Amino acid sequence: MSEIEVVQYNEIEGMTAFFNNVAYRSAHLHSEWELVWIIENSMGIKCDGVSFVANEGELVLFSPSLVHEFKKVDKSCTFMCLQVSPRFLGLSNLLVSESVHPADYLSAEEISKIRSGLYKMMKRYINQDELFQPFCKGQCALIMYMILSKMPLSTLSDEENFSRSKKNERLVRLINFVDANYMHKVRLYEFAETEGVTLCYMSHFIQSALGQSFQDYLNTVRFNHACSMIARGNMKMSDIYRACGFSDYKYFVRTFQEKCGKTPDEYSKNMSASMHRILSNSLASSLGTEERIFDRDQSVELLAKLGEPRRKIC
Repeated sequence: MSEIEVVQYNEIEGMTAFFNNVAYRSAHLHSEWELVWIIENSMGIKCDGVSFVANEGELVLFSPSLVHEFKKVDKSCTFMCLQVSPRFLGLSNLLVSESVHPADYLSAEEISKIRSGLYKMMKRYINQDELFQPFCKGQCALIMYMILSKMPLSTLSDEENFSRSKKNERLVRLINFVDANYMHKVRLYEFAETEGVTLCYMSHFIQSALGQSFQDYLNTVRFNHACSMIARGNMKMSDIYRACGFSDYKYFVRTFQEKCGKTPDEYSKNMSASMHRILSNSLASSLGTEERIFDRDQSVELLAKLGEPRRKIC
């Protein structure tokens, strides 16, 4: 399972930076360190089975291969994302952070310096002048050093790394299984059989890995696919609920009320015509995802917006 990224800049080997706007990003993992800076609105995060909310201005750090899921709280969340390979930093692939919250270990002044550094790095990364690569490489390394030197770190043993790899591989297969079958009746015991484990074991595995039951995860995937279809504005609700695998319309409505406090029709009416158009043109829907990765022009516009008011965030 890899990131769904369409970054239109010349990338620097070993590091990638981009702005993203997310309503929902399904459980995923990648081999890089990932630093997220929340720019606008809050974001609900599930990480290794634990849920929390990251608010505007906060930093969140994900170790390589750490499973995490993003979900809007009220409105979709805009954030900056910096992904850095361990090799770029000269670090072991087995090094991990024991926390995802830099603010618990760094002072307010240090966090402010990091956000300022991220802003300067992103500006050069997008504008890409002659010397943008050495500047961005140096700034990226400095930012990661400032964070990692204060965070509690540990090195996985070979046995722990093997166990983590097996767990993540199984989780990837599960997510792919759901993505391939959510539009039909999904039977968890069928997946459990292909994995050679009992239904009970698989249920406990999912609860531990994702922090939710299999049915809750399946409903979330179906709900977010339905939101994407509603955003396109060209399908009837009766067609949408069937296409997303809901057994009947009442269950479809109940799921929407549980997830967003609205019926599907209310959800659709609350979206302006222009918002329908924006979402249908720009949101990725793979793996139940609703996200919009900013292109160069959108990134420049956001940086200009952040330039003066960024003190509100910093």
